[in-house]
Amino acid sequence: MPSDRLRCVDCREPIPADARICPHCRTIQPSPLLDVGVVVAGVFALLFGVVLTVMTVGTSRLLGFVLLVVGFGLAVGGYTRYIDRRATSRAR
Repeated sequence: MPSDRLRCVDCREPIPADARICPHCRTIQPSPLLDVGVVVAGVFALLFGVVLTVMTVGTSRLLGFVLLVVGFGLAVGGYTRYIDRRATSRAR
């Protein structure tokens, strides 16, 4: 199989790498930019949460801690999703 072809996430048929919609089943293919956006948003929330947690008191500190936890989850989850996608594409 040529390197410029991928498989559809739904029907597993080969499709061109630049296709956003599968020609076989009409499923929208996920964008890799979405994973990057999730990781960037997670890192931003993590850093902003650290600043709020360390520099404030009261409710703002609680909000900072929540942002810290959510940011960590988004950053790690987005990176893990990226690694999983690479592993499944290499396994084929």
